[in-house]
Amino acid sequence: MRTELWPEAETPALVVVVTSAADLARAAAGWYRVPVAHAPPRLGAEVVALYQTQRCGPDGGQVRWWAPLRRVQLARRCDLIPDEAAHPRADALYWRLDLGALRPLARPVPARRLRRVAFIATTWGRLADAADLADLFLHEPRRRTLGRGLSQESGD
Repeated sequence: MRTELWPEAETPALVVVVTSAADLARAAAGWYRVPVAHAPPRLGAEVVALYQTQRCGPDGGQVRWWAPLRRVQLARRCDLIPDEAAHPRADALYWRLDLGALRPLARPVPARRLRRVAFIATTWGRLADAADLADLFLHEPRRRTLGRGLSQESGD
């Protein structure tokens, strides 16, 4: 049985990027935004984890926090961040991810090598066991196997 404190290993998780203290404060306040134009193909998850870039200070360069995903809704950026109504993307559509309370991972996941990451669709089990950010990426063995099978059939 899954609980919010300890999701099951296969619980879908989405790692999102936090590039500023303001975005981290918004997540701590219970929400995160994803531009619709740049949203990952698989937005559905039960858990959201935060990858803080180096610009976030001493806790940067790692996934340290996670929260349960409560709800997803569509909103304009200017409605989400009224203080930035003059922003060039003020009228752009965003997915607002409503989060439960932020919780620290038992073991933060560092990015041992600097990586440009937008989103990582993964699982809770990978988050809990990862020693490096690279460990979070899901590999699709079916796709690789299908590709190998097709190349063998075509004589390549």
